[in-house]
Amino acid sequence: MINSATRLNIKILPDATTIQNIVNILESNKIPCQDFIHDSHCTIIYTPDIIKNVNMPDIKLPIIGTKAHFEFFDTQDDGIVLVIEFESVAAKKLFKYLKEKYKFTIKYNDFRPHITIQKNIPAKIKLPDIKFNLFFNQLIKEII
Repeated sequence: MINSATRLNIKILPDATTIQNIVNILESNKIPCQDFIHDSHCTIIYTPDIIKNVNMPDIKLPIIGTKAHFEFFDTQDDGIVLVIEFESVAAKKLFKYLKEKYKFTIKYNDFRPHITIQKNIPAKIKLPDIKFNLFFNQLIKEII
């Protein structure tokens, strides 16, 4: 059988309270969010390097995101993307550790912790403030 895997994703997943807090703010402000509803996560590493035996460092969960705010990323592949960008020393350390240990091929050398809310946003919309921290309680790796 031919291996059809095309990439390795390492990501952290928000807890149920964080997801509900985000959904509440999105719905109350009528902000499109199907991408977030379908797959709520923060990507740490996204690479075409299929390494099955990636050893994760011993990190303390939950990983906490502070100073969360909405932001628009202008991407080549997905147009204007609405994200929630946040600060997290732990997430940045995890990215740096994995990048240096495994020498992953990655598209962006700068790591900006964020959760994608919606790709291909047609126009810049008015964005509310986020007044809560984000909690990520799972670290997963998937070969897709």
